[in-house]
Amino acid sequence: MRKCLGLLTAGVFLLQTCSFATARAPNALERAIGDAQPCRSLKAKVSSFGISVEVGVDKLDSVKIENLQFSVNGDAAEASARGTLACKTSDEALIEGGFSATAEVRLKADLTTCKMTDTSIEIVKTGGRFGDIVKGLETEISAALQRSLEKNLAKLCEK
Repeated sequence: MRKCLGLLTAGVFLLQTCSFATARAPNALERAIGDAQPCRSLKAKVSSFGISVEVGVDKLDSVKIENLQFSVNGDAAEASARGTLACKTSDEALIEGGFSATAEVRLKADLTTCKMTDTSIEIVKTGGRFGDIVKGLETEISAALQRSLEKNLAKLCEK
């Protein structure tokens, strides 16, 4: 009986550990965005005491998809998502910091050609030390997200 209770306790502990690890793991969409490294090309100018320095906010910190809606009607697909992307400077940067940007993304795609026919990416909220600079980087962030979406849509046609 003790042996059974010990095994049961170990099993419950193992299941709790596994479910905790699973709950913290990024989903497939978050991993795809992370794999595209959307922060890689982002740079910002920071002024302090009259000196301007270019800072690379080029390391991905996190990606969180809050909601995603997807519909298909024949060969036409539509998707909309809301999520937050956070980027930071490298640990060796002279000025350390980062930003987060919450974006709403809408797209339409033709599934016969695997091409996007319409895309809209809007940054609706920013935060972090360099959050105010994000509006100036909106074009670069939007382009990086669009490249990631196009790349992953193209993968559907490879199969």
